Amino acid sequence: MANERVLTAAQVAAGGVDAATVDALHLAEGPHDLIVLPEIANVPYFPVAPDLGEWLADTLADQDTESVFAPYRRLARRTGGYVVAGLCLPGPERSRNAAVVFDRAGEVLPGRGVLSGDEVLVYDKTHLCNVRHYGSVFLEDQYFQPGPELVVWDLDFARLGVLICYDRHFPEAWSTLRAGEVGIVAVPTASPAGTAPTFLAEMQAMALQQSVYAVVANRVGPESLPGGTTADYLGRSAVLGPDGAVLNSADRGPFEQASAPYDEAHLDSVRAAMGLAASRRPALYRL
Repeated sequence: MANERVLTAAQVAAGGVDAATVDALHLAEGPHDLIVLPEIANVPYFPVAPDLGEWLADTLADQDTESVFAPYRRLARRTGGYVVAGLCLPGPERSRNAAVVFDRAGEVLPGRGVLSGDEVLVYDKTHLCNVRHYGSVFLEDQYFQPGPELVVWDLDFARLGVLICYDRHFPEAWSTLRAGEVGIVAVPTASPAGTAPTFLAEMQAMALQQSVYAVVANRVGPESLPGGTTADYLGRSAVLGPDGAVLNSADRGPFEQASAPYDEAHLDSVRAAMGLAASRRPALYRL
């Protein structure tokens, strides 16, 4: 249909992808109007191991912001699509678990804070993962500062929100983005194999409850870190519809993709049919 746009979750291998890998990333026949990559895709997912501050500093030493951005700028220009890149960026005190949105020309697209209305160039993960479950230990508060607020971006075909990995577990975050009138939520994630029983089911429920499309990009496969810490990432990147349907999903391949159409008419139809926005009763809820 003429009004369809294509949403793509680009799954990448564990271990962190360098610029050459991003440049060589083969995306299936386009178009790709929105491409989402996993959480901190440019480096190994290090917050499963303690005491890696010196290693991280060395890893990021030659990764100034512009050098980190460069391959994603090229990807956006090459495909003509918006790109949501989950990135580890150097910070003044702690590093940043961040997401950056690049427009079709490869320029950083400013968003705006849902609460403040201020211009935001980089979204910093707002909920840090400190979980001992799924066979893994997560220590994000040792390495990152949480971001101050949720952010939305205006694309040329939809309004976008981003939730990074652990952010997705908070219904309030989804509701806040929905109140910001988003039609799509991008979820860059680094979810281990132990999350398999609930990984897609949880986001199906969130997409349904908020009547939004969700584009979930995960890393996949085994990863080793200094000191002997290892992890195995699930993959299963997917695009979900506003009725909670899994429109397309990847499996466990290191560079698989999941693409599906975004259709504004379908989004409006689902919202009208479900009636969730009109049926909410805020006076009864206490958060």
